[in-house]
Amino acid sequence: MENSFWDKAEKCKHKNLYDYSERVRCETPYCDGSEEHCKDCRVYISSCRCGYNDGLSGWPAKRFK
Repeated sequence: MENSFWDKAEKCKHKNLYDYSERVRCETPYCDGSEEHCKDCRVYISSCRCGYNDGLSGWPAKRFK
């Protein structure tokens, strides 16, 4: 079964971003990160300094707070 949302998100370069940035928590001590939202594929991109929290999501991190 093809999932067009994730196919598009994985191929996207994530260069066209919304004016959105949220801080995200990292489990690694003394590390923090941020989340951005891509206009082209609509995915949320999380990243942190150590890389532990790096990833893509269909939902914003603040949804789970």
